[in-house]
Amino acid sequence: MSAPDNILEMEGIYKAFPGVVANDHIDFSVRRGEIHGLLGENGAGKSTLMKVLFGLYNADDGMVRYDGELLEVDSPQDAIDAGLGMVHQHFQLIPKLTVTENVVLGLRESYPAFHEGTEGALGSLLGLGPVQRLGRLLTYDRGLESERVAEVASEYGIDIDPDRKVGDLDVGEQQRVEILKALYRDVDLLVLDEPTAVLTPTQIERLFETLRTLVDRGLTVVIITHKLDEVTEITDRVTVLREGKRVDTVETAEVDESDLAYMMVGREVIHDIEATDAEVGDPVLTVSGARAENDRGVEVLSGVDLTVREGEVLGLAGVSGNGQRALSQCIVGTRDLTDGSVTLDGEAIDDVPTRRRIEAGLSVIPSDRHDEGCAPDLSILHNAIVKDYCSKRFQRGPMGVGMDYDAAREHAESLVEEYDVRVPGVDVDAGNLSGGNLQKLILGRELDREPSVLVANQPTRGLDVGAIEEVRKQILEQRAAGTGVLLISEKFDEIMELSDRIAVIYEGEIVHEVGAEEADRGDVGLYMSSGTAAETQAPAPSAGD
Repeated sequence: MSAPDNILEMEGIYKAFPGVVANDHIDFSVRRGEIHGLLGENGAGKSTLMKVLFGLYNADDGMVRYDGELLEVDSPQDAIDAGLGMVHQHFQLIPKLTVTENVVLGLRESYPAFHEGTEGALGSLLGLGPVQRLGRLLTYDRGLESERVAEVASEYGIDIDPDRKVGDLDVGEQQRVEILKALYRDVDLLVLDEPTAVLTPTQIERLFETLRTLVDRGLTVVIITHKLDEVTEITDRVTVLREGKRVDTVETAEVDESDLAYMMVGREVIHDIEATDAEVGDPVLTVSGARAENDRGVEVLSGVDLTVREGEVLGLAGVSGNGQRALSQCIVGTRDLTDGSVTLDGEAIDDVPTRRRIEAGLSVIPSDRHDEGCAPDLSILHNAIVKDYCSKRFQRGPMGVGMDYDAAREHAESLVEEYDVRVPGVDVDAGNLSGGNLQKLILGRELDREPSVLVANQPTRGLDVGAIEEVRKQILEQRAAGTGVLLISEKFDEIMELSDRIAVIYEGEIVHEVGAEEADRGDVGLYMSSGTAAETQAPAPSAGD
């Protein structure tokens, strides 16, 4: 594996957790100046391997050479000092601080008053408490540091205002801040863990432009991902892991998506799921004139009308940030309507608490699986029954005063097996699951309830190709069983393939609705991006205008 143009060589990396071998003697090498994809299903060991490299985990066996030298990393600081940087899937930013303050946070050289001969706790911010540390941060020379951050951003072609508050940035801009943090620390190799998981298509294009610029400036990039189209677009080489083992490393130009999918899952994957004709019944979910505001009092829903019928999938298409999340929250009852109504199976539920809506047959897969989809500090067992723990199936005794934990455990274990949630056991905290495995747990919990209405908001976000195939099949099975499905997705192909009808939401309004068979992809795309069709847009001015 050793070669003179390799900047990184990991040999025989072995890492095990209780009941699980995450990395089974993996060899992994990266050439200087390339974009290298690390591809695999959820739970294949990709993130674990890179966390070993970055000092977040200690390998049980194996060795690492970086830039030709043996590298021993016991902490992320050791990795940073060696020239390694990592952008995690869940950003490590403080929203109330500016871009500059986030970038320099933790760098002692940004606090000259504290390393002019001082020692001990005063010589390092690491010796201070969080309040003291923040106080020291606010005393630094803001102007000087902002200039330095702006210079680094300009050098690498990253367009970001160093004085803006991070909480005011969209998710794509926040990701650029994370990249800038690593570049500010003068890294040579940058690892990005699932960098496109929460980005819109436009933000993904912008990210890829940034990565190409970084490589042109001399950096090396590793992307952890499970998205085949992105691997084939952005990487030079790709290493595929499956069940903790390295399958192969290939030149990206010599393979296609089908080849990579087979390497990932060990079988042929069906990319296009065809829906059979549905027997559509009566309306099971009706939203009429719905208006709602966000947490800052800005209206995000402006009179939404839509109807979901028994046995159909209504696909809600739209660019991220056009009111989809607020609509889902208003249906489930975690956000109040300022006007309008929501009806479930013919009964108004505007003033009904969330628990009653769930008991009435509503299931929801939220877009934010960590904050809205689970209780991260509770076990998989507790998360599996959280919607139905009051039902008779999990109660014990003639009065139902106790919890039947045997029944609960059996139920949780069956969900883990059926939905391929890769964990050592159901007593593991849900917050310790990878994003994809957590999504599969939530999906199983919601579908197992046999709901009359399923609101599925980004149901395949963060899933690998094999899991996406299974989720789409499950949604169509729910439809065939008579469930009315509101499918909210930013994946255009997903909307087109699974929906019976398509509605487009733009700036909090439904601007277009059409049967899936009559839908024109170009028209739907125009409504998504501008709120109008081609024939209603003003013509471009002629040269003489």
